[in-house]
Amino acid sequence: MAYAPIVVFGFNRPDALKNTIASLLNNEEAKFSDLFVFIDGPREGKMGEKEKVKEVREYVKSITGFKSLHYTFAENNKGLADSIIGGVSQVINQYGKVIVLEDDLVLMPNFLNFLNQGLDYYENNQKVMSVCGHSCKVKTPPDYPYDAYFFTRSSSWGWATWKDRWDLVDWKLNDWDSVVANRKAFIKSQGSDVFKMLRDCKLGKNHSWAIRFCYAQFVQNRLSVIPNKSLVDNEGFGGDGTNCKRYSRFKFQLNDCKEHLDFRMPSEVKLDPSLYKQALWYHSIPLRIWSRIMYILKE
Repeated sequence: MAYAPIVVFGFNRPDALKNTIASLLNNEEAKFSDLFVFIDGPREGKMGEKEKVKEVREYVKSITGFKSLHYTFAENNKGLADSIIGGVSQVINQYGKVIVLEDDLVLMPNFLNFLNQGLDYYENNQKVMSVCGHSCKVKTPPDYPYDAYFFTRSSSWGWATWKDRWDLVDWKLNDWDSVVANRKAFIKSQGSDVFKMLRDCKLGKNHSWAIRFCYAQFVQNRLSVIPNKSLVDNEGFGGDGTNCKRYSRFKFQLNDCKEHLDFRMPSEVKLDPSLYKQALWYHSIPLRIWSRIMYILKE
C-alpha cells in the first residue's frame, strides 16, 4: 500500500496540536507516512498570539516518528479556509491524494488504516468524493455486512480525498445562479443548514472551505464513505476552536480498538436508507433548534 501524505493545519494552540500529533503516532501507519504541517501567521492586534504561534512552531520543528516531516510557517494570517485550500492543493498536486487534519482532532489507532484503505479501495470509483474518519452515532441494521456506509455530505473532521475530486471544487462560487436554483435539492440531500452556510460564505460572513467542498459533492452527485463508529474525537468544543463551541449536537461512538483492523468496505456505492436517514437527522431543523437551546444554556 502506498500511504497517503498527512497534512495537519495548526495555528495558536500548542497543546491541541500536541494531542493531535500524539494520537497520530498511535497509528501504526504513521511511521510510513509523510507529514506536512502548515501553521498560520498571528493576527494583528491579538495580545499574546505571536508568542503562542511561536510556541507552536518550535514544537512542530521537534516532531519525530513519521517517514518525513515538512512544515510551512505563514508570515501573515491567512485564515483557516485559505490555509487549507492552499496547503491541500500544494500536497495533493504532488501526491495525488491526501489525508487532512486540523489541530483540534484526536485520532483513534485505526484512523490512518481506515482512510488509507478507503483511498485505495475507491481510488478509481468516481462516485466517491471523500473518505471520512468521523461518524455521527448511527445504529447499523442487524444484517448490515460492512464497517462503513455512504453519506451525501463529507465531514471536515479528519478526511481524505484524491486530486481529481479536489479539482472539481469551485472555490469562488462563480456559478451562483445555479447554486440558488439548486438550493432545495441541496438542502434535501445534505441537510437544512447547508444553503445558509454556502450563502454566508458567498457574502463573506464565513470563510468555510468545507461547505464549498460539500456543494461540489452535491453538484457532482458523489458520496462520502464513513466508518460505522467514529475514528475521530473533536476537542474543538472547548471554546477556542475556529468554528466550534462548547456544545455539539454531533454525538458519536468511538472505535478505539487498538488491534489493526481489515475494514469491510461497501462494494457498491449507494446509500443505505436507514443509515442515511440517521446521519441526515443531525442536520435537521428540530435538532439544530435543540442544539441552539443547549448552547445558550451551557454558556
